[in-house]
Amino acid sequence: MTESIEIPASHRRVRVWFGHTTIADHIADVDHAAQYEEAMRRRFASLRVTSEPVLVDAVGAPERSR
Repeated sequence: MTESIEIPASHRRVRVWFGHTTIADHIADVDHAAQYEEAMRRRFASLRVTSEPVLVDAVGAPERSR
C-alpha cells in the first residue's frame, strides 16, 4: 500500500472555451492566474472561463495534461 501525499497546487490552469473547444489555455502561479482569469472574463464575457488547480510534479514544474 502506498501513501499519497497531497501537495497544494501553487499554479492554476485558466482556459477560455468556445463550446467544447479551448481557445486559450494558460498556466501560471496563483496570483498571475487570477489576473489572467479576470482579464479573460472581461474580454470574452459571453464565453466560459475556467480556472483549476494544477498539480506540481517532483521538480516543481506544473504538470500539463496530455
